Amino acid sequence: MSADNHGPPAPRLAGIRSRWLSATTAALHGDPVVAGAALVGSLGAGQADDWSDIDLLIVVDDVSIDDYAAPGRLPCGTGKPAVAFDARHNGPRGTRAVSGQYLVDGLPLWVDWHIHRLSQANWPADSTVIFDRRGLGRDSATFSELLNAGEHEQATAKGPADHRALQLALVPIAGKRIARRSPETAPMIAFIGGPYVPGAPWKDHLATLRQLLGGFAALRLPGSVAAGHAYLDLVEETLG
Repeated sequence: MSADNHGPPAPRLAGIRSRWLSATTAALHGDPVVAGAALVGSLGAGQADDWSDIDLLIVVDDVSIDDYAAPGRLPCGTGKPAVAFDARHNGPRGTRAVSGQYLVDGLPLWVDWHIHRLSQANWPADSTVIFDRRGLGRDSATFSELLNAGEHEQATAKGPADHRALQLALVPIAGKRIARRSPETAPMIAFIGGPYVPGAPWKDHLATLRQLLGGFAALRLPGSVAAGHAYLDLVEETLG
C-alpha cells in the first residue's frame, strides 16, 4: 500500500521495518528458488516515509510460482505472521500476490508480496533492485502501470471470518491515514465497519478505531488486536 502523503516522523516504525526487511532480504538471497527481488511501491520509488508499508517484487522460476506464493513459504523476517490473504487479483494474469500482517516488537507491519514468473519478469522503472541472479531487464513502465496492464486474475472469495480478519488487519492502515491526515481516513474506517464521518477530528477517528478493535475478539487473533491498539497508541503519541 503506497503512501498518499507523508506523516510526521515515527522512528520506531521505520526501525522495525528496516530490521524486518534486512532479515527477509537475507532469507530471500539464500533461497535458490528466488531469481531476484526488488522493492516496489513507495519504498522502491524513494517516496516512503516512516509510516510506509513494504511492497516486495519477487521473481521465481516459473514452476515454483504457486508453491512460493503460499503464505507459509514466504520468509517472515524478524516478525511473527499474524494474517495473510491471497491478493492475486491485484496483479496481471499469471502473477501471484500475498498481502500479510506481521507482528514485530508488538507492532503490526503490513507487507504486500508480488510474485512473478522469471520468463515474464522485468524490473519496473520505479523499483529498487535488491539482488538479481539472472540479469533481468529494466521495464519502461512503472510498477503501478505493470500491475494495471492486461487481464487480472479472479479475486479469491473470502468467507465472513476472512473478511473480518482483513478488517482487523486494516485498522493500523486506517491509523496510518490518520497520522498522515489523509482524506482517505473516513472511507477506510467505513470499510472496517465504522461510521463514515469525513472531516472528523483525528482524535475522534482514533476513538472509533479503538472501539472497533473491541469487536474482533471472536476471531481469536489476540496478537493482531493487541498490535492494533499499540499502533493507535503510537499514532496518538506522535500527533499529540
